[in-house]
Amino acid sequence: MFANFNGTKGDIEVFTHEMGHAFQAWQSRNIPTIDYLWPTLESCEIHSMSLEFLTWSQMDKFFGDDAERFREIHLAQSILFLPYGCAVDHFQHLVYANPEATPQERNQMWQQMEARYLPWREYGDLEYPAQGGLWQEKQHIYCSPFYYIDYTLALCCAMQFWVRAEVDFESTLTEYIALCQRGGKAPFQALVSSANLVSPFKAGSLSDVVDKAQEFLKL
Repeated sequence: MFANFNGTKGDIEVFTHEMGHAFQAWQSRNIPTIDYLWPTLESCEIHSMSLEFLTWSQMDKFFGDDAERFREIHLAQSILFLPYGCAVDHFQHLVYANPEATPQERNQMWQQMEARYLPWREYGDLEYPAQGGLWQEKQHIYCSPFYYIDYTLALCCAMQFWVRAEVDFESTLTEYIALCQRGGKAPFQALVSSANLVSPFKAGSLSDVVDKAQEFLKL
């Protein structure tokens, strides 16, 4: 793994996230068909984002007395990521459907997405983001088009693993390892079902997550 550690909580989030990818690759290394070693990207991100949550019990080793604070921030930011990820994906659909759009029109498209998915954002006197330019800070839009929705789909599954781990960590870890061992032997929804997770395409898939998050964050 390659990462730039700078002494922030992001160091640990990057480490656990990327280790999830590495762990899956190791667990599925004996699959005889090489094309089955790697799942599709939305499935790959389940392994990485789930490990971020499954390592919560070890955060005291990194953060000491601030471990619980880290867990609260990590959970809150994960929930807030979902509408942002949807905004990025929806924005890309608009951009590709309107290839002749001017830079100003693309910024206006992003403003529409912020109004729809992120209405609480306020930029004050920060002129550039207030004019709709903040989409440019997301490199995936340039380097990996339409990748970003994979994170939101996977996160819906990862947070289900979190809810289950809070009740029975050992059985949840067993299910997680088994999912990693399957590699890419099935498409996304089949892999999700094999791990006894609810597909994010089904209504109410996050109901248990919302209830548990409200309890955990004392909302």
